[in-house]
Amino acid sequence: MPTERIPLQRPRSGHVSPAQWLELWLGPGATSVFTSREELESAWQRVRERMMASLSPGRRPQGFYEFEFDGRRPPYDTERSVLWRMGLLSEAEKVTLEREWRQEFQTAQAPDFTVNDGSGEILVGDCARAAHYAWADIPRELVKRWSAVVRRRRARQPVASPAPQEAVATK
Repeated sequence: MPTERIPLQRPRSGHVSPAQWLELWLGPGATSVFTSREELESAWQRVRERMMASLSPGRRPQGFYEFEFDGRRPPYDTERSVLWRMGLLSEAEKVTLEREWRQEFQTAQAPDFTVNDGSGEILVGDCARAAHYAWADIPRELVKRWSAVVRRRRARQPVASPAPQEAVATK
């Protein structure tokens, strides 16, 4: 016998609706799609691992900052270095980010390195490097460590002596 009854949809274990996923990732809009804090926390626990794995290394969803982080969410442009300093990255994330940061640091070591600061001004030398390190969100601690290695390496390299001047014949 056919029925017009619509069965209740209960969330499957580990699943949330797209709207719930979005709120756990980015935070609530004007109003929350969750009816209680307990429902929000339960949804976070169900999708935590999958959501964390879906993001780029060093990035965290709003659910993480709501339930697992002590303090305010750091600005997006410094989020990765803040989490690195606080020791809140997995070992794989730490290795990945440090490799990426090292590559950006190496890029800035070119003798002719320049950066366009966006205002039309071209930065050169140490100013350009500092701007690039800030843009790449490289932790100051790593910049100091790697800069010391670069200075030691440069100090050990022999200075090329200028080519001898050819004797000018005088009459």
